[in-house]
Amino acid sequence: MKKYTTILMILILVISLTAGCSNSDDTKGPEKSFLWEISSESTTVYVLGSIHMASADLYPFADAIEDAYDISQNLAVEVDITGIDMEVSNMLLIKGKYPTGETLRDNISADLYEKVDEVLGELGWGIFIVNTFEPWVVTTTIEELQMTSFGYSSDYGIDTHFLNRAHEEGKDIIELESMEFQINLLDGFSDEIQILILEDVVENMATKKEIESLFDAWETGDVTAMENIALDDPSGNPELVPVNEAFLDERNFGMVDKIEDFLKDDETYFVVVGAAHLVGENGIINLLGEKGYSTEQL
Repeated sequence: MKKYTTILMILILVISLTAGCSNSDDTKGPEKSFLWEISSESTTVYVLGSIHMASADLYPFADAIEDAYDISQNLAVEVDITGIDMEVSNMLLIKGKYPTGETLRDNISADLYEKVDEVLGELGWGIFIVNTFEPWVVTTTIEELQMTSFGYSSDYGIDTHFLNRAHEEGKDIIELESMEFQINLLDGFSDEIQILILEDVVENMATKKEIESLFDAWETGDVTAMENIALDDPSGNPELVPVNEAFLDERNFGMVDKIEDFLKDDETYFVVVGAAHLVGENGIINLLGEKGYSTEQL
């Protein structure tokens, strides 16, 4: 039986290179949302888990989420993806492309190349479109294409939703990371690790039912289910352990340091980061609790 979690599922939950969602008129009132209130002696920080691509069904949000955003003076996100400029686009091309004359076909096995070609074909693309790009670019492309094929959009993500509102309303926007950081993270894996990630993704393509269960966990605030989705060993391959550590643990520690700075302030902050960053022993919520801050799921 196929492992439930794949690297692709982790990418959906932790990397902001894509994002998506739109609006519906139905109201929702889950017992819990995927939102936490973190309190210090001087202020409150709200931390919301995000899914970077989604569907219209995710909207509108629970009142607890909208109310927390409304009373916050500041919005903090992994990356302000609404402000991506040509410099970042050029960086993606420079970092993600092979040197002239070198191709994906030259760098992966014939079997894997054939499998990637098959997967891209099923998603309406041809491998020739990505043949000059490194495996990490191909992996993130497959992620976005598969989510799009399931009906999820890259136009109105959870983080994008609040970024658009913050820009319109004049709230201060703080980046916890940067697009350059995220690109360098993906590009920084060795060729061997990038190929292992690509293999994992094409051999363990998530089904729509599995993706829907991810959204169910988010909408009902089911931390245990989200933890199972985000933190289960993706493939049983120990060589992929450092990938999970880089995608999650190491970034969590950095984000916690910045959230602690917010907690020393007297203004209120609304923080939106990938949902996988919030769960588990090394998740942001647990790490803040261990540091003595009050944490309550709303």
